[in-house]
Amino acid sequence: MHLDTETLIDLMEGRLEKATEQEWLKHTGSCSRCSTEMQSWQDLSLALKRSHLYSASDALLEKAHAVFRPTVQPVGSPAKNSLRQVLATLVFDSLTQPAFAGARGEASARQVVMRAEEFDIHVRIWATNESRQVLGQIQPRGTSTFVDTARLHLLHNGERISSAAVNELGEFHFDFVPSGLLSLQIDLPHLTVIGSLDVSEKN
Repeated sequence: MHLDTETLIDLMEGRLEKATEQEWLKHTGSCSRCSTEMQSWQDLSLALKRSHLYSASDALLEKAHAVFRPTVQPVGSPAKNSLRQVLATLVFDSLTQPAFAGARGEASARQVVMRAEEFDIHVRIWATNESRQVLGQIQPRGTSTFVDTARLHLLHNGERISSAAVNELGEFHFDFVPSGLLSLQIDLPHLTVIGSLDVSEKN
């Protein structure tokens, strides 16, 4: 009869009755198989004790807890990581002004240009037999680098109705645009731009 794993661990940790413990110790002294098995478990137990590890101090634990503790913002103060929001200004509308040099798109489509800080947003609105569509491009002023990391949303009465992303040229496209007064929200990495977009039956 040889030591099973459960009895061997109880023997190592001193959980056996004295008489039983003495019997198994005598057995392991004459049984090479059980002696080798017990030595292996003793070596594993020593390796798992890790005497070089210590419990963290109270001061260190407090610092760790502070990392995950939510920061309370004073009432009325802006959130630290909130993006700045600006309103886009309408600078051109082909419904009310003659076409200008550099206007994009067909003459039958409505052309709109909005401006917000260092960006111009060119928008073309046209109707098909089924619906209206909006095609646009975000053009930075003073640089040839296109905006390729923006996310755009069409909103109606504050509710998001459609979303789109720009391509590598800063262009975006919305299909099946409803008629009415809409808002165009542009989420840039450092800024949110919001502009009004009149997509009425006359467009």
